[in-house]
Amino acid sequence: MSDQQDPRAPRDVPVLLSLLGLVAAFAVGLWAGIHYMSHDTSLFYGLIAGLSFGAAFAFGQQIKNRFVPPKVKTTDWKVQAPGAADLSPARLAAQQARKINVEFDDDEIRTVVRGAKREGIAWNELSDVTIRISDDALPQPQWILAGKSGDGIKGVLVPNDADGLEALMDAMKTRLPGYDNDKNYETVIAAMSAMEGSFHVWSRPAA
Repeated sequence: MSDQQDPRAPRDVPVLLSLLGLVAAFAVGLWAGIHYMSHDTSLFYGLIAGLSFGAAFAFGQQIKNRFVPPKVKTTDWKVQAPGAADLSPARLAAQQARKINVEFDDDEIRTVVRGAKREGIAWNELSDVTIRISDDALPQPQWILAGKSGDGIKGVLVPNDADGLEALMDAMKTRLPGYDNDKNYETVIAAMSAMEGSFHVWSRPAA
């Protein structure tokens, strides 16, 4: 296979033509400059002089680049984003062991760790939903689902990255009276963009 030059690639201007262009542009610029001074600073001659000296500079750069190629700047740094692939197998196993899922049915909401129930609250006992962001190195929103039962106040803590949270949020819109409104939506959006604080989302209306 024969090597063919890409017709779209820029062609190098011969040095001789660049030299002739430099001399011609400089001569025209000098001529226009003299007439500019002797004709009461005529705008026409001033414009010709400016364009000519600009062209002379461009030809000069072409000649310089042919003999002294411009240096290409290089960097030796790389952006490395931490991820699961950077964790050791032991740390990955520990992370999965602590992973909290949230489940629900017609009766209750519950958090689950490795298949075992951790906390739970009945839908009819749920009276308050709040999002809390702790002032930690890596702020993580947590949903606090609280309410009263026969044993007193109880609640469920659901991390924002828990599997099943999106399905629970959709269920809240239909199961919790007054939950699905613009104010609640704006509160959730504000909480997701915050670094710390407590954001009250919903309370059960008084009977």
